[in-house]
Amino acid sequence: MTDILKRIDEAVALTKAEKYLRALTLFLEIYGSEEPPSPMLSSKTATGLSHFGLCLAMMQRKFKPAIDLCKLAIELQFYNADHYANLARVYVAAGNRKKAVDAIEQGLKSHAEDETLLDVRRQLGVRAKPPVPFLDRAHPINITLGQARHAKKASSKGLKKK
Repeated sequence: MTDILKRIDEAVALTKAEKYLRALTLFLEIYGSEEPPSPMLSSKTATGLSHFGLCLAMMQRKFKPAIDLCKLAIELQFYNADHYANLARVYVAAGNRKKAVDAIEQGLKSHAEDETLLDVRRQLGVRAKPPVPFLDRAHPINITLGQARHAKKASSKGLKKK
């Protein structure tokens, strides 16, 4: 079992270094296929599941099994913020930005200060709420107030730099 855990840690490190093909090869050796057998499912081996899912999404474009693996990892280790970040990355790779933002928000509910989640959120570029929330985002009032808010933020940043 310790050999498997070492190999999972190695594959996770490769995934974090964005060496998805090498990591995917290692994960396939460990888990056998996209659907890990039930004896492999424990909180100790769950560490690699979301990273395995991310590799599947990035290298083989198998989004459904990748999403399932990330969600399973979250069920087994809800306290690990990396799983939420990986789920968001899989959704981005699948072209579903809204679900990616939802996954990040869900992760931030329990891990508000996690740097990985905050970095993924910054990369996604989450939009601010419209100034008048009950009006449509494209409504002229929201557009005008939003532009004014943006100009105010830009000018205050300029003052801070001086």
